Amino acid sequence: MTTATTMTAWRTQLRGQSVSAAAVLAAVLTIFGAWQLAVVFGNRVPSPAEAVARLGSESAAGELWHNLAISMNRFLLGLALALVIGAVIGVVMGLSRVADLAFSDLNAAALAIPAVIWALLTTMWFGFGWLTPVVTVFLSGLPFVVVNIAKATRAVPADLILMSRAFGVPRERVLRQIVAPAVAGSTVAAVRFAIMSAWNGLLLAEWFGATSGVGWRARYWYDANQLDGFLAWVLVFILLLVIADLLILGPIERYATRWRNV
Repeated sequence: MTTATTMTAWRTQLRGQSVSAAAVLAAVLTIFGAWQLAVVFGNRVPSPAEAVARLGSESAAGELWHNLAISMNRFLLGLALALVIGAVIGVVMGLSRVADLAFSDLNAAALAIPAVIWALLTTMWFGFGWLTPVVTVFLSGLPFVVVNIAKATRAVPADLILMSRAFGVPRERVLRQIVAPAVAGSTVAAVRFAIMSAWNGLLLAEWFGATSGVGWRARYWYDANQLDGFLAWVLVFILLLVIADLLILGPIERYATRWRNV
């Protein structure tokens, strides 16, 4: 019985990995197909082959992995801050009516501000350096985390919270065993929206206020009027986002919400 269960779980996991790989392949083919159509009908659009060749030369020159590593470090630091602080604010807003009234309008205003505005503001505040993209990533992703976590926390049955308080259950245990499982699926959704907005913010912040990174390198080729180099770095930007969504966030979301299929 145990062996059969293990084999079933292994087949399910393998099937899920195959589906994820097929999804990535389909997404990549769609991107390149749309790009090729733009080459056929456009005037000055470089072909995918030219962009890939440019990426090869960037890698040989040591620019590709160096700038990619810099961007990823900035992105992960800003995103981690947004997730931690946003989760705390979201849970507090979901559990406290006073906190909800205090933060809801401010968070709604933050949601309405596009990433390009944050990038321009942080460039004026902090100038050129590592702080500009990190703060842009943080500010771009924070409101999406807050709104999703707060909404999920409010959806936790109030009877469970009241009953736990009546029986003297410690607040830490309520958060760990009642609130956390209920907001797990929404947390993944919050991370997904935050990544999309924060990744765009990173590119824009490096475009306007950095001297290294993926966004800066894309602007370098844009200023040089070399569209193959510009599109090559845009391709890196898009592919990283697609792969992260399909291969990392997708499986995590399915795992976090697996109880819905039971």
